[in-house]
This record gives sequence, C-alpha cells and structure tokens, in this order.
Amino acid sequence: MRQVGQFKQEKLALRFWEYLKHQEIDASLEQGDENGTWTIWVVDEDKLNMAVEKFEQFSNNPEDAKYLTTNPSNPAKEKIDTKKATNRYKTINLRDKWSSSKSGTGTFTLALIITSVAVFLLSGLGKNTEIIGKFFISEKVNGELSEFKDGEVWRLITPIFIHGSSRFSFIFNLMHIVFNMYLLREFGSQIESLKGPKFFLTFVLLLALFSNMTQFFVSGPAFGGMSGVNYGLFGYVWIKDRYDPGDGFRIDSTLALWLFGWLALGFVGELTGVFGYIANWAHAGGLIVGLAWGYGSAYRWNRGKM
Repeated sequence: MRQVGQFKQEKLALRFWEYLKHQEIDASLEQGDENGTWTIWVVDEDKLNMAVEKFEQFSNNPEDAKYLTTNPSNPAKEKIDTKKATNRYKTINLRDKWSSSKSGTGTFTLALIITSVAVFLLSGLGKNTEIIGKFFISEKVNGELSEFKDGEVWRLITPIFIHGSSRFSFIFNLMHIVFNMYLLREFGSQIESLKGPKFFLTFVLLLALFSNMTQFFVSGPAFGGMSGVNYGLFGYVWIKDRYDPGDGFRIDSTLALWLFGWLALGFVGELTGVFGYIANWAHAGGLIVGLAWGYGSAYRWNRGKM
C-alpha cells in the first residue's frame, strides 16, 4: 500500500477518494488525528503513478464537475453524504499505523521464532554439540563447500537458528536468543505485515545466505545466530523510515542508535582483542543488504528524487 497524497479538509479527501473508486482504483483513507490531515493510500502499488497523476490534477482544480459526487448547492445533503461515505471506508488513526503493524506477529516471523527457540532448547541451551553441529556450515574441503557436494545446501541458512554454545555461560546464551527474538519480532512483524509474507520470507533467506557467507569466508564456520538477518531487517526498515515514510515503516531512534553503536563496538572489540566470538561480519553483511534493498525500494517509489 502506497501513499498518494494528503488533504487538510475531510470534504476534499472524501471527494477524491470517491473519484478514485469511480476510476476503479482501490484506495483507503486515513485520518491523522481529530483536526489533522487526511491521507490517501493506494492498495494496488501498480496503480500508484496513475493515482498520483490524478491527485495532482485534483489538487489543481478540486471543484471540477467530474469530482463533484455530492451536491455542492445543498450543504445539508453534502453533510449527510459525507457521513455515509465516512461509514463506508476504513478510517485508521495515522498515529496507530506503526503500532498496528507491530500488534501481531506474522506467520513466518512466528515460525522463525519458534524454530530458534526449539533448537535452543533441544540442543540443551546450545551445549549439545552433536545437535548444534547439524546446523553449522561445514569446514571447507579442498577449498570447496561440502554442502553443495553433499546436497545439504540448507546448512548455508541454518546457522541463523543457533543461539547457544558451550563456550558461553547460560546467562549469555539466554540473552543472545532473547534479544535476537525481540529484534526479529520488532522488524520482522513490520515487514511481513506491510510487504507480505512472500517478500518477507524471500528477504530473510537472502539475508541469511549473504550474512552467513560473509562471516564464513572471514572467520570460518564457528558462528550462529539471527543477528545477521536482524541487522538486514533493521537496515531495510531504517532506510524506509527515513526516505520512504509513505510505506508505513517506523523505527525507534534510540533502538537504531543502539544497533549502530553495537555494530561499531563489535568491530572495535575484534580489532583490539577486548572481546571476541561476535559475528561482526554477519552483522555487517546483513546490514549492507538491508540498507541497499531499502534504498533501492525508496529510490524507486520516490521516482529517483532522493
């Protein structure tokens, strides 16, 4: 769903919304607040350009006869018609748009969370190396990945479900999975809700593959976690919030600052040797893909005006 334009007057917003319906353009109308703006959204993104063109034409002459679906000479009738029209469309408070996209957990987002928690528990909180070993990427054999040779290509993805290790304490392992699942729900629910399950699942698989491969070729197979995927989801939402707010994505600025800071701290720790065992390159790889994909999407819908 894409934003077409905004109105300060409810009457004009309703008039344009009715006109779009007559043009067979499926649209919704959202009220910002009691005395605020009214926003028109197009449901079918393929008709966005057509709707924007008609919005510009309407803005130049909203009193044109072709837009007058009510009788302007009869204010009482117009008021009644406006009330009827208001009851026919779904009015959503714009301040609640973000919270509504986060209020529920999407099907695939929930499936990823359940799978991660199940692996965490079945592996004895990450201490059962036999089970955990089935999710790692294998060591390279003669410079090649054995996953392709053995037909186990899914192992290029499955490290995202590992959130425990015998090298770490119970508290660290628990914090690792709790924070990762929080971020997955925070960003995954938004993307799955606003862009659809098919897009979300495809995006997650791409992020998992790229972030895992980046970390693997830098440090080897001893890594795991959803962090690379989460950084990719974060990068996508952050860019969309900044450059394409009409798509409905929102992110808390404090959380964004914290995630950028953690990424920087991780690389500083790796360079100085203060602390290790953080998949910094998976974080960076996922973030790069998320930022690039988000920017490409925002650039497209802003028609290159960025």
